This record gives sequence, C-alpha cells and structure tokens, in this order.
Amino acid sequence: MLDLSFPWPIGPIPIAMTVWASYGLYRAVVTRDGVTWASVVSVLGMVAFMAALTAQVVKPVINQTLSLIIAQCLGTSGCFVLVKILWSIQKTKPKPQPSLRRPDVKVFRGMGICLSFLIVIDGLFFLFSDAGKCKHFSGYMASKCAGQELFIGIHDLPVEIYFAVVLGVPALAGLILGIWMLFRTTGLPNADDKP
Repeated sequence: MLDLSFPWPIGPIPIAMTVWASYGLYRAVVTRDGVTWASVVSVLGMVAFMAALTAQVVKPVINQTLSLIIAQCLGTSGCFVLVKILWSIQKTKPKPQPSLRRPDVKVFRGMGICLSFLIVIDGLFFLFSDAGKCKHFSGYMASKCAGQELFIGIHDLPVEIYFAVVLGVPALAGLILGIWMLFRTTGLPNADDKP
C-alpha cells in the first residue's frame, strides 16, 4: 500500500522541479524549439528525478558511492539521448561551421574544471555519506533538519542520488563533450593558426 505520510523519500520540492521540467520538455517538443537552455535544464531535471525514483524503487544493495557514480553515468547517457531527440525534432537547425579547427587551451581548461568538480562532488558524497542524517542532531537543529526533510525528502539514497545527478551530470557531460571534440578534430590545424 502507498504510504503518503510525511516526510517523503523524495520531497515536494524535487517533485515540483520535475513537474516544471516535464512541462519544459513538453513545450520544447510541441513548439519544436529543440535544444535550448530551458530544454537542457528540463532534461537534467527529468533525468535526476528518474534516477532518484529508480533508487527508491530498486533500493540497490551496492555501495552508496558506486550507486552515485552509476547514476551519474546513466544519467549522462540519458541526457545525451534526450538532447539528441530534441535536436532531431528542432525545426531550425544552426548551419554547420565551414571549417573545423582543433580546439585551443580553453577546452583543456574546461575539461580540467569539469573533472575537478566531478572528483570533488563524488569525493564529498563518499567522505560525508552520513552527514545529512537527522539522527546526528538534537534540539533546534533536529527540528530544523526535520523541517528540511519535509520539503526536500528524507536524507537517504534517493535524495543523495538526485543531487549527485543534478550536480555531477553537467560536469560529466562537459568532460565527455571535450573528449569528443578532441577526437573529432584530431589532425586538423590549431584554432590559433591562420588559414
């Protein structure tokens, strides 16, 4: 039987964000706007909620950090698939650039930032896996933590996966896109070379 007593494993705020994300995706598909910033954020919100819901339903018995990394990898691939679908229905596609150049140092710097952010986020989830639980607090802080759980959800695996996917998927996607750009432009002249 469905238990609707508070606090929920996934709270009303992530659910409301997912409702907004589904509307954003619906609007992008119906108007055939395709890939915009709003649709990309909507894809990220939908994928994060689906990962958290899957963690709630399946309740994986593997290590929490491994669950987070698997959710980030699957979430990134899900984002790429949804963005490719949005790209395919887009009514006006941008014209391709006439000549490709090998990227400059900005791409490497961006990849380093994405990798560093991903390592820090996953490292924090690994090191402080039990930090947000309300059992550590007493008095006013316990009441504050319980109030937070009413809005965000119980500090357990589904909410941790939700936030790990929301924070980790953009970094992992940026890293993968940087690597793809490097492999795609191998053997071409540098961006700062004159034609």
